[in-house]
Amino acid sequence: MKEAKLIIDGQGTERLIRPATVVDNTLAVGYKKEVDVDWRMNFQRMWEVGQAWKEIYPYQDSARVDCRPLSERPDKPYLIWIASDMHIGNVDCDYKTLQKHTEMIENTPNTGLITLGDDIDMGILPKLEVRFMQAFPPYMQAFTAGDLMAEFSGRNPRGKQLALAHVIGNHTHTLMEQSGMLFEKFYEQSKAPMLPGIGELFLQVGNENYEFVLAHRYVGQSKLNRTLAPKRLMEYLAPNADVAIVGHNHQVANEKFFKGGKFHLAIRPGTYRVGTDLFENARGWGHGELGGSCVVLYPDRHEMLAFDKLEEGIGYLKQVI
Repeated sequence: MKEAKLIIDGQGTERLIRPATVVDNTLAVGYKKEVDVDWRMNFQRMWEVGQAWKEIYPYQDSARVDCRPLSERPDKPYLIWIASDMHIGNVDCDYKTLQKHTEMIENTPNTGLITLGDDIDMGILPKLEVRFMQAFPPYMQAFTAGDLMAEFSGRNPRGKQLALAHVIGNHTHTLMEQSGMLFEKFYEQSKAPMLPGIGELFLQVGNENYEFVLAHRYVGQSKLNRTLAPKRLMEYLAPNADVAIVGHNHQVANEKFFKGGKFHLAIRPGTYRVGTDLFENARGWGHGELGGSCVVLYPDRHEMLAFDKLEEGIGYLKQVI
């Protein structure tokens, strides 16, 4: 193609048009790296990384605990305190009652406990209260909980392992989600298994075996039907469970019901964050209800009794042992 002139407007303006120049596309320096992707090899690599991740994952979905060596009288009933939603570190925590209940377990034979999440209050949540209602910073909350776990693991007047299992809650789980750090490191002081928010616990008490299904929170939250969530947990996850327990909503209730040929217990264990309730009342949630729920298990027959107050449960236990 030769050079030519092209009129580009109504006034006769011309523009010179030149032929296109052929450019050599060979690079003068270097070369482009060729990428050879093998999806099968990458699948294998991903699987290996996943296996390494799971090897150091500290949680388990189920656990078995023999309560006989943890009891002073293995032939007598055993009481389990459900220590849920302690919220250690929040200014609204009832520390005096929490200390009282802890010391009651540490000094009463044939008792143990399960923590059901939100042991400490600090979390990375979209609520100003989580930041502004802390008595201690996060690390001090964790250190305090770690010292408490050490007592539950043998450093107590009875010299017994008292903690049977730990369930993580949404407050500390948000810390792991946002930071990648496992904030439940305070459980390192404990010998009890850790369940990741939901799990099953199989207990041997004397000659009897009991199945617990535990969750910090679950579907079926209802202000009118308080035991609906643990019933749903049992229905969907562990229909053969003897006891279903769900925390999180700071309500107290227990119900014994017959289903599938046997009796079951559904429990909501309350909280120790029951102070001013400023934010709960402002949202229309109502008052937090004081924890202390417990279950008494018999070793010679399949029988369970639930109490909303730890004082009542221990009072009953002392009568039968």
